[in-house]
Amino acid sequence: MPKSKPNIVFIVLDTHRVDRLGCYGYSRGTSPNLDKFASEATLFENAISPAQWTIPSHASMFSGEFPSTHLTLQASSMLSGDFTTLAEHLKEEGYNTTGFCNNPLVGVLENGLRRGFEHFYNYGGAIQSTPMENGNMPLKALQGIRDGYQKVMQRVAVPIQQAIAGSPAVFKFILNPRLVSLWTRYANFKGNGPSSIKDTHDYFQRKTREGQKPQFVFLNLMGTHLPYTPPDKFITEFASIIKDDPEAAKFMRDYNTRAFHWLLPMKEPYTEMEARTLSDMYDAEVAYQDHLLGQLLENLSHPDIRDNTMVIIVGDHGEMLGEHNLMGHGLGLYQELIHVPLIIRFPGQEAGERVTGPVSTTYVYHTALESAGIEEAHPEYAEPIQTRAHSLKSKTPDLKRVFSEGYPPMNLIKIIEKQESAIMDEFNCEAIHWAIFENNYKLLRVDAIQDELFNLAEDPSEIHHLDKEEEQLEDFGAALDACLAWAGSRSPGDISQQPGNLYDEQVQERMRALGYIE
Repeated sequence: MPKSKPNIVFIVLDTHRVDRLGCYGYSRGTSPNLDKFASEATLFENAISPAQWTIPSHASMFSGEFPSTHLTLQASSMLSGDFTTLAEHLKEEGYNTTGFCNNPLVGVLENGLRRGFEHFYNYGGAIQSTPMENGNMPLKALQGIRDGYQKVMQRVAVPIQQAIAGSPAVFKFILNPRLVSLWTRYANFKGNGPSSIKDTHDYFQRKTREGQKPQFVFLNLMGTHLPYTPPDKFITEFASIIKDDPEAAKFMRDYNTRAFHWLLPMKEPYTEMEARTLSDMYDAEVAYQDHLLGQLLENLSHPDIRDNTMVIIVGDHGEMLGEHNLMGHGLGLYQELIHVPLIIRFPGQEAGERVTGPVSTTYVYHTALESAGIEEAHPEYAEPIQTRAHSLKSKTPDLKRVFSEGYPPMNLIKIIEKQESAIMDEFNCEAIHWAIFENNYKLLRVDAIQDELFNLAEDPSEIHHLDKEEEQLEDFGAALDACLAWAGSRSPGDISQQPGNLYDEQVQERMRALGYIE
């Protein structure tokens, strides 16, 4: 039987599409290690991210709240101290809390997402920080010098990186193709997957041997984010078009330096060659990251570890690869963006299980707290979604329905407005998007412009909306209104005061009608 306070390992697969994993039905063999792990864990077939990009999604997973409650919506946002983060809860309960992070938006920006971590190691950004006990520098004196140097350099680098994230002008400047190859390589844009996974493995192994405290370990991986530069072995196996077609190789080389195109809606769809090149290279990155995870997942499956360790593997959001003429993850709430992997192995779990109903990845917060035996400040909101032997805890007024919120990154919007203003209206770039799910149905709302209902079982690509199902459309619309009103009413801040056009008059009228605002 597991101890009362199990270890918790929380792995975020940043920018990872659910449809590229074998355990979710993909046939290319990209993920043997994750597939094996999933076969002995609980796999949620329809996990939905609460947001389509990193900052609001991580804020939801770390706080257990939806974006319109926590209001951490932009690169300049700060998670309110009114919310106790998962790391803060666990630290208070005696856990060692340690982060290994490859995404600068989580590990570098001053946004409150690192609150509660005793140690937080950054592999992304201009100045990396790594554990002193990683074995690379055995002399303690040299380790101390290195640690001091890293802290000094971070004091210099962090304000610069904060300015880049917070200023559209600076952000636009660094998107120059001549600069992209420099900062993606030398500023560790995607971090260092191999080192971060090895350090996580070594740290967790050492700390569990010591056995003095339960461990909370967070690992963020950026392997499937652009630019795509996997090792040659994985290109040969999964992206042979790069080897066989010089035009494809040239296209990929150029695309890896055109960071603006990673974010921008497309005037014309990709050619067949371009679409295949991007898709296959994405698969190669998936396979490479899965390969890197092999030893860590094997260690976590050792009987002495698995009986007293909860392992959460989740995607923060997905990635558009040309579908709906979109690339990246800044705009919209299509399934490629918010249908994400979620695999949880509960302490002592012996048999695999699959859960079909929609769940929000926001719920991992409540699930981890329940596993640690921690009662929340507002337990009346927490409800279990039953699996066969365990429960996924949620904080929502309606367990049948899950919703998601797409607040566009304002830095991106301001650049599009200046550079490509003609496409602003065509793609509703400035609009907020919302989605709500029940069973196989999804309502997609674009601000006050339109509501569209889709049957995902019959139309997984969201091409043909059900315009004749007026009664069902109204029911889903009312449910979304209620969820947004519930989330907004519990926020310590005012969403209408957030940067950008984040709350339209029609939504405020709905909330007034429901009695949540005056």
